[in-house]
Amino acid sequence: MLVVDKGKSVGGRLASRSFESAIFDYGAQFMTAREPTFLEQVNTWIAEGTAELWFRGHPGRSENHKRWRGIPNMRELANSLVGSLNINTARQVLKIAVQQDQWKVEFKDGSLMHANNVLLTPPVPQSIEIIDRGDTKLSQNQRRRLQKLTYDPCIAVMAVLEEPSKIPSPGMLVPDHDDIDWISDNMKKGVSKLPSVTIHASSDFSETHFNADRNEVGTKIINLSKSWLGAPVKHFAIHRWRYSKPRCVDAERFMLIQHNPTLMIAGDAFAGPRVEGAFLSGSTAAEALMAHIENY
Repeated sequence: MLVVDKGKSVGGRLASRSFESAIFDYGAQFMTAREPTFLEQVNTWIAEGTAELWFRGHPGRSENHKRWRGIPNMRELANSLVGSLNINTARQVLKIAVQQDQWKVEFKDGSLMHANNVLLTPPVPQSIEIIDRGDTKLSQNQRRRLQKLTYDPCIAVMAVLEEPSKIPSPGMLVPDHDDIDWISDNMKKGVSKLPSVTIHASSDFSETHFNADRNEVGTKIINLSKSWLGAPVKHFAIHRWRYSKPRCVDAERFMLIQHNPTLMIAGDAFAGPRVEGAFLSGSTAAEALMAHIENY
């Protein structure tokens, strides 16, 4: 079995990075668990020391779900699942096509491979592009279902501060503001040793400014957030998440496109717009695929 990821490391939106010696979670900020299967995985991470409870609920809101964070950061949750898997990173799939009862997989660098079974887990619009480039046929119902699965964008700002922020413990804030959805203090969260914050712009703001100059849009987001930060910004970087979270979710946990050779599509647009949804969709699709292989 081979896992191919176009990113430099596994994890997708379980994303963490270093910038100016500070560490940032700049994608998913936490995880919740509503289903027993995922809660079991969360408890495994906790036992391994890969996760811990961060906070419960949001101030001023009635719900009280537990929020867990990854240790030392969110990307470590994905790293812990790698095990002995054969993984190729920084390798992008361009298209797939059936050739002599197998999938011919073509990569952006021009290299090729063949596979009996393929499970696609990019954001759905990217999976559609991969399928269409190879002239693989989708039924009308399949294409209609997939095209309904659109996503909100998000511009994330990673800012290094001159001094600790005034964001209260445990280091998170959901501002009452149309343009800013989330601010987290990576030092108070336990991710970074240096004062630093992650700011997520709202989906509407991100949609409007998605292709704007990086410095201009980053400065604008920081200026909108100044009153909550309470500390000057020394340096900042931005990351544009074009497919941050699905606007709607398919009724099934994955989609079977065809058998023999088998093609499936999975991801958080099938089981829920959270870490839990991505996990449940991927694991359910993998179980179905392994069962098919055993019976074939």
